[in-house]
Amino acid sequence: MSLQLQPDTTQIRRLTVRGPSDTRQRLISRLEAAHWPAPSDGSWVLVRRVAAVASKHSLAEELLQTTRQQINSADPSDVVRFRSLAALLAALVNDICRGVADQRWYWQRWSGLWPLPAGDAIQKLLQEHPRQLVAVCYFLASDRNLATVWQRLSEENAAAIIRSVRYELGLESSSLDPAMVGQNTGGRGVAIPEQQVRAWQPILNSLPKTDPRSELAVLIIAIDSAALALCTAPNRTLAMIRQRIAQPRSDREPAAHSSPMADAAQRQNPGQTRESATWPKAGPTQSTKVSSAPEARPLPASNPSNPAIVKELSMPDIEQPAMHRATLESGNAQATPEAQHDESRSGNVRTDMGGTLYLLNVLNRPAVQAIMAQAWQSLPNGWAWLYRLAQELDLDPNDPLCDFLAERLGLESATELDSLPELPERESVLALAAQWFQQEDLWSPELIRVPGELAYTPGHLDLYQDNSQVRLEVRLAGLDLNPGWLPWLGTVVTFHFDHFPHLQRATS
Repeated sequence: MSLQLQPDTTQIRRLTVRGPSDTRQRLISRLEAAHWPAPSDGSWVLVRRVAAVASKHSLAEELLQTTRQQINSADPSDVVRFRSLAALLAALVNDICRGVADQRWYWQRWSGLWPLPAGDAIQKLLQEHPRQLVAVCYFLASDRNLATVWQRLSEENAAAIIRSVRYELGLESSSLDPAMVGQNTGGRGVAIPEQQVRAWQPILNSLPKTDPRSELAVLIIAIDSAALALCTAPNRTLAMIRQRIAQPRSDREPAAHSSPMADAAQRQNPGQTRESATWPKAGPTQSTKVSSAPEARPLPASNPSNPAIVKELSMPDIEQPAMHRATLESGNAQATPEAQHDESRSGNVRTDMGGTLYLLNVLNRPAVQAIMAQAWQSLPNGWAWLYRLAQELDLDPNDPLCDFLAERLGLESATELDSLPELPERESVLALAAQWFQQEDLWSPELIRVPGELAYTPGHLDLYQDNSQVRLEVRLAGLDLNPGWLPWLGTVVTFHFDHFPHLQRATS
């Protein structure tokens, strides 16, 4: 039931073919090689059923064309769309808690969970997707359903989820009991967003500190706010998180009337009225076209040339009607989805310094990771390491990317980035960079001067760039390859290269 699929993957749950015996294999081959309509904005589209009737030579193309028409329809009884895998999982968890998951046709892939108690079903889902946990909780909080989900979890459920998360973080040999609470654990450079405190505080206040459900909540906060410190010194970090949450707000962080990213957005769109940030709904969105990105994300989403992989083709016996008929199905439930809409203000950032994120692949190399593990107390946040390293390549302090980094570091404005400690072991880090990249003259300001657009939710960061920005020497050096799951950042980072005309040139 796990959804560990690659980007731009099309998965068919059941394929029924009626026609001569040679039609089946011919159709499978063509479908496997076909260019399926794939959204490049990271969304997940579930189609209930697609049927086509055509000659054996045109049946595959007819199926593809019908699929395009189907996903561009606005009929929620046949098509649902989720902005991300985490949003999909959060919506499924919501429906499991409400006892209505078995009534949704688009959840039938998980029908094996229906006999289980809600807590066991949720545990199984979250154990299968531990890297999505922070983002799933972000979407659950948007529905004000986080406390309800935690009430459904037993202590045993929470303990099992903790084990899976520890494994993903490389902490399987570390103790996570909060025995150090009350000691002076420091925590300089670690900030917990106030909205995160508000989401979790009722749960933490209602549970003993030794309850695994409380420990799981603190662990999730630490992944989002202090991943590098967590990976290096888990006990100290978790104790510090508890202390910070227990403090009055005035002691926890300065009050701020706006965020760096909100200020940047206001500068980019001076006529737009500033609003308070709202947490996005986790349910399926019902956009008019699957090829359209969310309103706040002006990215072209559907590109028919994107490759796709067809998996799990289950073939029943073939009948012999006059015409060839094929049907793709994903479920058999009776209910239609409720009307739910994405009300989020997407955390999108247009930047001329998109190559800064290439430096995550530098920081993730074992030699640099060893330095970070030794010097983490000087700079306990992975985003701070990224900022200081990008400064070595003349990061533009006025670029909106700096507002994003300030936001992630809990600072009131990008100007406060200069107050961060200097890059630890600077000479050693730069010597490694020169050793790895100097031969191709890659280690220069041109490396990070790449137009792009960032889309961020807790636990996930996507960088969108136009195909014209691909450089062979950068690709050969492995700098623009997907970083993927970065435990020390608590984030899954994905690079998307496609045809994005508005990202072909710098903004300035």
